[in-house]
Amino acid sequence: MSPKNHPVLHLSTRRIRRRGEEPWPFTTRFPQLEEARSIDSWINPCVDDCGNYAVTSLDELSGLLELLPKPVAGREYYLLFTDALAHPLPPDPRLRLLGHDLSDETWTSSLLNCGDWRGPLAPIAARAGRNGLLELEDARLAQQLLPLEWPGDPHGWVTVWALYEYLPDPDHAS
Repeated sequence: MSPKNHPVLHLSTRRIRRRGEEPWPFTTRFPQLEEARSIDSWINPCVDDCGNYAVTSLDELSGLLELLPKPVAGREYYLLFTDALAHPLPPDPRLRLLGHDLSDETWTSSLLNCGDWRGPLAPIAARAGRNGLLELEDARLAQQLLPLEWPGDPHGWVTVWALYEYLPDPDHAS
């Protein structure tokens, strides 16, 4: 497999943003949200200034843990994300799929941090989970509809991302 075909996985330690914390701008658009998870660092801030580390295999992740802050249980987590369509990941006990986000090339979430999802996008947004993420089928549908619904808006041209909580020790996960 050539390097171009290897998946690019991104790992970081993120803070979990929950309903009741300020700012919480999701009440009207996403009343079902209890917490917000995203690749968007405004939605889900990195715990440190280092941000996201890129690797090409799950085997490389354990080496990164020395560079990242250890998550505070219940408040932070290791976020692993990858392009869901170009590089789907096989099942792994260290990965808990959180759902799917959509973003432009700046990793600004088109779902949680951009324009209103009206018209044919509204029912998709209504199906977002309690963490603000979509099932893969809805994310793919939104990816097709966004350029049509938001013509000329760069947030309409998106990648579908699979977001996982990385559990380095799945036997002792909280």
